[in-house]
Amino acid sequence: MKKILFLLLISSFVLSSCGTKKTVSTATPTPVPRELVITEDQKPIFGITPREDGHELTLKISKINSIFTKIEYELIYTASDAGLEIEKGVSGNIEAKDIVSGTAERKILLGTESCTNGCKYKYDSGVNGGSLNVTLLTKDNQVASLEMPFKLTSTKGKNFKIEFIQ
Repeated sequence: MKKILFLLLISSFVLSSCGTKKTVSTATPTPVPRELVITEDQKPIFGITPREDGHELTLKISKINSIFTKIEYELIYTASDAGLEIEKGVSGNIEAKDIVSGTAERKILLGTESCTNGCKYKYDSGVNGGSLNVTLLTKDNQVASLEMPFKLTSTKGKNFKIEFIQ
């Protein structure tokens, strides 16, 4: 009995060292985009036009230089909900194929849309400004970033206008 117990202990000790061995893998570094300083003549022109009711914005980018292969945008704004101010945002990409004659356009809804059974909208209220953040990318993995604060104001009743803040 002692021999069997002794053999079991020895065999379990020997077999425990025969388990799977961990291999060490080397990580491949991801290239870090290089900062690109763009000149004034390389900088696109950005425009935001609100819909008459102020619930949707049209982002228009023109004079897009051909060195840019992708444009990432993020519109951050503050809305009020039940008396609380909430920071919200909308983001998207514009690929080179979406740029026609140096111009691209996107509709940006200030709220939410549900189109499962007919489209229903819930618009954000109390929106009076925010910031348009844009990242311009080149095929050489260079990046230029721009931040443009803006103010949304009502002119006559339900008509709205946008002003970029310098």
